[in-house]
Amino acid sequence: MALADIRKKQSEERQRDKRLVHFTNAASRDFRISKAMKTKAKVYKDNADYVVKSFLDYLFFNQHKEIRELNNSHATHFMLEFAPHKLTFTQEAGKDFADILSKFLLFLDDSGHIHNSSELSSVVKKSNRAFLKLLPKPKRTSAKKTTKQSKTTQKPTDKKKAAKKVKPEVKIGRNEPCPCGSGKKYKKCCGRVN
Repeated sequence: MALADIRKKQSEERQRDKRLVHFTNAASRDFRISKAMKTKAKVYKDNADYVVKSFLDYLFFNQHKEIRELNNSHATHFMLEFAPHKLTFTQEAGKDFADILSKFLLFLDDSGHIHNSSELSSVVKKSNRAFLKLLPKPKRTSAKKTTKQSKTTQKPTDKKKAAKKVKPEVKIGRNEPCPCGSGKKYKKCCGRVN
């Protein structure tokens, strides 16, 4: 392959990536302000934004498909293989996952991007129970540990010495899609070391 051919192919790939990132952001924004999302709470809308961008990133950059090529196997694979292992959800957000994805597929059909939303939506709803089983369960603490911890946190009289609970950060892989929704790899976007 000649150098000119390689450069042309790289240029075409960059243009495709740019177009798809623009589509992802526009579709997410339009879905967020759509009729289906009007009465929803801000937390639900934020979860919807995350689900929509993750789904489109999966389709465009993981599967290398266009929106019109979306089919049942993509929806099933996203729900049962990709999302539970690659995305981070709270239990509460996981419960809304299938509902959000189903509404987004109907939105894509209404806007003319796909024409098989009813069958895709039924696949998503059928996969919901299996999806919820794949989500990590919240850790439970025993009653003994809870009482022991409460006694130890009450001992210090100085407020500065009281231990604060810190949430563990979820580490994002360098080659994973950036959670900001740009469509770039984390290492090339928010994870860039200056």
